[in-house]
Amino acid sequence: MKRGVLPSARLTFLFCLMVLGGFWLAAAQQSPPRAADMVLHNGKILTVDANFSTAEAVAITGNQFTAVGSNRDVQKLAGPNTLVIDLQGRTVIPGLVDTHAHIHNYSENAYGKELGPEKLKHYPVDWRGVTTKEDVLNQVQSIMDKYKFKPGEWVYLENQVGFIGGGSVEHAKILYDQLNRWELSKVTPNNPVVMSLGIPDFNGFLVNDKGMEILWAKYADYIKKYGRYWIDAQGRADGHMEPPASRLLFQYLPEPAPEDMAPAYKKYVDEWNAAGVTTVSTRLPKYSVATYNLLRSRGELTLRMGYGQEWFFGAIPNVASGLKTLKNVVGSGDNSVWVTSVAPTEVDGATTRACTNQKRGVSFGTIDSWWPTGQCQTDNEFRGAAGKAATVHGNYFREWVMTSGQEGIRFANTHVAGDRSVRNLLGMIEQIQRQKGPAATQGWALDHCFLVDPTDLPLAARLKVTFSCAPKYVEGAANVAKSYGDQVAHTFMVPVKTMLDNGVRAVFESDRDVYVWHDLAILLTRKDRQGKVWGEQEKLDRPTALKMITRWAAEYVLRPDQIGSIEPRKLADLVVLDQDYLTIPAEEVANLHPQLTMLDGKIIYLHPQFSQEHNLKPKTAVIATYDDLFSRRTSQRRTDF
Repeated sequence: MKRGVLPSARLTFLFCLMVLGGFWLAAAQQSPPRAADMVLHNGKILTVDANFSTAEAVAITGNQFTAVGSNRDVQKLAGPNTLVIDLQGRTVIPGLVDTHAHIHNYSENAYGKELGPEKLKHYPVDWRGVTTKEDVLNQVQSIMDKYKFKPGEWVYLENQVGFIGGGSVEHAKILYDQLNRWELSKVTPNNPVVMSLGIPDFNGFLVNDKGMEILWAKYADYIKKYGRYWIDAQGRADGHMEPPASRLLFQYLPEPAPEDMAPAYKKYVDEWNAAGVTTVSTRLPKYSVATYNLLRSRGELTLRMGYGQEWFFGAIPNVASGLKTLKNVVGSGDNSVWVTSVAPTEVDGATTRACTNQKRGVSFGTIDSWWPTGQCQTDNEFRGAAGKAATVHGNYFREWVMTSGQEGIRFANTHVAGDRSVRNLLGMIEQIQRQKGPAATQGWALDHCFLVDPTDLPLAARLKVTFSCAPKYVEGAANVAKSYGDQVAHTFMVPVKTMLDNGVRAVFESDRDVYVWHDLAILLTRKDRQGKVWGEQEKLDRPTALKMITRWAAEYVLRPDQIGSIEPRKLADLVVLDQDYLTIPAEEVANLHPQLTMLDGKIIYLHPQFSQEHNLKPKTAVIATYDDLFSRRTSQRRTDF
């Protein structure tokens, strides 16, 4: 037999294979697609795709959208086992994405009484009726006696007093001028003790002698170089500490157990699902990350969590070498829990301590006199509490930002409040881009939009910096007007329309414990709680506001290809509303009520009426009104940061 000539039997066999192969290929091409698991039809689907298209129906298979279009086309994908829901004309939107909300704190505040101080590891000091420092110290003594802490055990005392938008000057004088490390040590001689300052913990603490001794023994050079801490008339560190020095304390403070925190966290997540929120970004401590991961392992986490790792900032004495080890952290995780930044947590104070170039006409808040120029961490000079600021010789914040740019580590999830801070950061970003190119700061974002100078926005656009904006600050514009004048209040407070007109990306954040539709409505009306309009020129149209809390917000949380719009192959997160978002009066947007919320193709929330209408009672869903869920709280007081 000649080489290359096949016997007839072999030729026949190959011919049969070719025929069968062609048949199988044709069969595969003609086989019907897999039937959808769920079809929602006869609705008004606001897809928030690139063209803000509207559709009638959507199909979901597994955890993804598989078709979006007309009723006729999408219903063809329904099979005998497909769940088909007639929307009866209701509006559907993508799942909402809140880019800055401290939901772990809100959970603990709302349900903390169920846990108690021993599980929360926070021991409250009640300032109602306090008139002297002795009133405070007597309470501290009672706490130490009651809980019988082991000698050397760290104790965190949480003062039940707040100076953000409230508090009294008399209480501030007691906490800032009369109490110090030595006074606190009189009633806490055997334990290192940390006391809150009536401002967010990331802005500072009061530490007793034992605590200061531990810090200075290990970090004396660091604290002397970077500070920031207060001194008395003799030049001695008096125990009041600001960042970055105060950040060193977090590694010592006892943390709650995830098993204890999980029920409270889950209850709060239920509330946000009832509002239509399916993704949140925030900065988290380690124990909160562990708690959300515990919920996920149990199949109980019905919220995507993109978080900034907050425990590194301040705890790394050598920024240059420390950040090198974190180059690949941002973006790690999955579509349930992932890292969005490794950032400083804050670069300034809030409201009365905002870092601003504006001159106060009258007092803005209770503690103005302690921070007359704001709490400006990116200034090289430490100008902390008036007359009490120790000299520092380095700026940890600036080193962190500049090194982040050098190493390609994203800056986001960070409190930025004040035009001076914004300008300082834009200057650093510009310097980084000159040295390393635009890619070095890709995706960088400044949060809050409190006091943003519109003249800085062209530079922000050129640098491609995103702003995460909290509409809540519009409600405080009257106080800004009293202190800085009407022009600042009308033009510097959450200037989202001006941002967008300048080519700056702006996204939505709540930054408080709130029903998010209330704050979304502020973007449309610009009204405070008294009905006064602030910044008429900054009003947004409905599609733009919705993009801020969906499509554009997905970019902020580093998941633009997975969430933020209703499109084939994206993760199936959506919300069915009770009214038409696009046509109801702007003020009524605050009262929109989701009827159904879906995450990953699973129904996680149902309004009782919608559940009854459609005979829907999936095991994966919480069936209740938002008000019913809110009523479960042990504390009805909402947290405003």
